[in-house]
Amino acid sequence: MERITQALRLLGNETRLRILNLTSQASLNVSELTAILGVAQSGVSRNLSHLKQMGLLHETKERGWSYYQTVGPDELDDELRLLCSYLQEQLTTLDNPFHDDIRLQEILRQRDDSAPGLNERLLEPGQSWLTWSRALGFLVSRLDVADLGCGDGTITAEMARFASSVIGVDYQTKVLQLAQERVTRSHLNHVRLVQANIEGLPIRSESVDVAFFSQSLHHLREPEQGFREAARILRPGGRLIVMELASHQETWVQDKLGHIWLGFEKESLSQMMHAAGLRQIHVETNPKRREESFRVMLASAIK
Repeated sequence: MERITQALRLLGNETRLRILNLTSQASLNVSELTAILGVAQSGVSRNLSHLKQMGLLHETKERGWSYYQTVGPDELDDELRLLCSYLQEQLTTLDNPFHDDIRLQEILRQRDDSAPGLNERLLEPGQSWLTWSRALGFLVSRLDVADLGCGDGTITAEMARFASSVIGVDYQTKVLQLAQERVTRSHLNHVRLVQANIEGLPIRSESVDVAFFSQSLHHLREPEQGFREAARILRPGGRLIVMELASHQETWVQDKLGHIWLGFEKESLSQMMHAAGLRQIHVETNPKRREESFRVMLASAIK
């Protein structure tokens, strides 16, 4: 009786009922629920905590985010099963004056649009990473570029808009297939994709103007060898550009994403570049944004 009384007190709250209804349809994180509900993030987090303590929500971790989903009826004890089944039936049949379902579908559509490539966040109309990358391309002369760890080719294709030639290198068959589809679809005949290990590049020495690592060093068993290979293929005066994760403690990325290294310290990146014979080395760490689990480091050097 006491458990049912607690549940009734807990569920006598409009926001919590909306959360249960939404999380019965999809697994959602705090930011997504905040966007749908129009409630302060602190309030959403507090209500999620109450629902989880009552055993009405599952919490799972994925890519640094906590996702919440309503517990199935078979997982509830006898006292709560009948009550929750009744609530779920009522919530799915009643009109929702907040139009939560429409907002939920928009959130799920945005998820689909952002995968499997980069997660582009629109800040203002027309202000996105894609727009900025193309605008900055006007400032760069036509160059020969090596994209080391090209993944699905998102950045490879963007660099191809200003480069004379681009070589995209990755060791994973599936992501290279996605990259090839992107390249073919965009008619980028001056892009060549190669399946290879970055620690042993099948690229001629002193044949490119720019070597680019984007979130790929943490996949290498010997990142220092990756730097040596990048330096080898650069022409004299050529530039190395690095976008990499700063040191972190998110160990889940090793099992789920195949990361070998939990990011890098600024000093270790500088030392590896210096040991590879590079000069004019610059490394900086971007500040972490709210709710982000990772900081990004940017680095550059010249051969």
